Amino acid sequence: MIKTITGIIIGVLFSGLLIYSISEGYSLIQVFAGFILFIFPAIFLSSFKSRSASFILTFLAVLFSYLCVKYNYTHTWTGVAMALTIGLPLYFFKVTKAR
Repeated sequence: MIKTITGIIIGVLFSGLLIYSISEGYSLIQVFAGFILFIFPAIFLSSFKSRSASFILTFLAVLFSYLCVKYNYTHTWTGVAMALTIGLPLYFFKVTKAR
């Protein structure tokens, strides 16, 4: 029952973010780019046990944030929120169970 409720909540959040971005006229390319760039780090969050992998992930996240603010790509944050909405539960319910 918990898996069903969790799936419903994730589905509602993800579809709500997608509907919100479409209704506000966000650039779907920017939303997709934010989603693609952050889905794998969100899924494999704890797999980065070395300093070099953590450094690269942090460096890319800070660089991505800077470029988004500098060039006013504010629609990418919806994609990042969508990636975290899917990625963190996948990490918690699938990746940690497989270790």
